[in-house]
Amino acid sequence: MKSSLIGLRYVEKKDAEFILKLRQNELLNKYISKTDIEINQQIRWIEEYKEREAYKKEFYFIIENKETNENYGTVRIYNILNEKATFGSFILDKNRPDNSVYKVIDLALDFAFKDLRVNEIYLDVIKENKKAIYVYKKYGFKYIGEDNIAEFYKIYRKDFTKGDKR
Repeated sequence: MKSSLIGLRYVEKKDAEFILKLRQNELLNKYISKTDIEINQQIRWIEEYKEREAYKKEFYFIIENKETNENYGTVRIYNILNEKATFGSFILDKNRPDNSVYKVIDLALDFAFKDLRVNEIYLDVIKENKKAIYVYKKYGFKYIGEDNIAEFYKIYRKDFTKGDKR
């Protein structure tokens, strides 16, 4: 899956170090679950994930430059069941091209709606992550609730349109 310079490829064990660096980067992990695992634990998690991928229960992608293969981040489509899925684990490094956020969302949602044939995609976002909330609303995600930490959103296939939402 590719769009402009941005592409998504399935995560492999070789990506463990990159994923761990992203998740442990203080500038990038402000709005995600903290982790203190080590590289061998990350590799084991990827091995277990690959089993879920084989059963089409979850898809974990590396966001990369399709020309240079430079890694920029991660995104996941998971909890796939009964034509529903969850969008998450979306982290982009600071060295990414402009407008990457929009291209990644386009690619991930397009994959879920077209390839997986889901009808609804859910996400949760930490309340303080105002930039992400703004972007998701521009995409047509609708607020459906919240708890003490996060707000919850949903988008239907019929409401999704690809394209730059700036």
